[in-house]
Amino acid sequence: MITVVGSYNVDIILKVNKLPEVGETVIAEETYTSHGGKGSNQAVSASRLGSNVRIIAAVGKDVYGYNAINFWKNEKIDVDYVKMKDISTGVAYILVDKKGRNVIAVNRGANYYLTEDDLDDGLRGDILLTQLEIKESVVKKALREFPGIKILNPAPAVLSDQEIIKLTDIITPNEIEFKEIVNTDDFEYGLEMLLKRVRKAVIVTLGERGALLATKDGKKVIIRAPKVNVVDETGAGDVFNAALAVYLEKNYDLESAVEYANKVAALSVTKIGALGPKLDEVNKFLEEISEEEKS
Repeated sequence: MITVVGSYNVDIILKVNKLPEVGETVIAEETYTSHGGKGSNQAVSASRLGSNVRIIAAVGKDVYGYNAINFWKNEKIDVDYVKMKDISTGVAYILVDKKGRNVIAVNRGANYYLTEDDLDDGLRGDILLTQLEIKESVVKKALREFPGIKILNPAPAVLSDQEIIKLTDIITPNEIEFKEIVNTDDFEYGLEMLLKRVRKAVIVTLGERGALLATKDGKKVIIRAPKVNVVDETGAGDVFNAALAVYLEKNYDLESAVEYANKVAALSVTKIGALGPKLDEVNKFLEEISEEEKS
């Protein structure tokens, strides 16, 4: 079982020719709405890869909140610990350009009202996935009390309580988040500093270049990602984290889990949207990659 403690947002996505500069107005070529939020994205992506998934999250008592619960049920996710709050459901506004690059602004809404008490009895399973779109106190309790492997995706990288890192087994920042957490431009020094805090490993996601894995026992390796035609990078980090959790749950070693997570994330950016691919799509993609490597 993978337990996800995190956020749900309605994603309002605007396709633009170019991302606006400060003070600039650009015209959206296309606009659509979808399910999002880092917690939801990770839960759905993990479920689509075949894992049993529970989500602990908060949504509003509005149409978006009820839609979220129905959506999770359809995705075969345990919603017994989803809380409905007397406030609007969270919303994310996402601008995506022709190269697949994006900028995002989030109104947390009900996410901010998920409490420590809301976690009671739900913190069970093999793997915990959590992020920072909810209160730090809630994240800290989840990390402190969960019995299995604990993965923190530190996004957004606004972290005032450093004790949270010490409770984490594996931390998975992207390059920007990494710099914000360690507060230095010296990558090697920052990596050494972060490894001293975390329990097991640091994984820095590098986009199309793959991911850097560094462990407490001295391993440091860049694991490459397959080359693909990028359509939309939105949610790639969430898909990576979900796949990492799934393959760790399947008892893959950490390096192999990162390798497969890279591949699943690479497949995800070839399509519009923040949700990960389904298992049959992943298996087909893995077969294609294997054939290419043989030829």
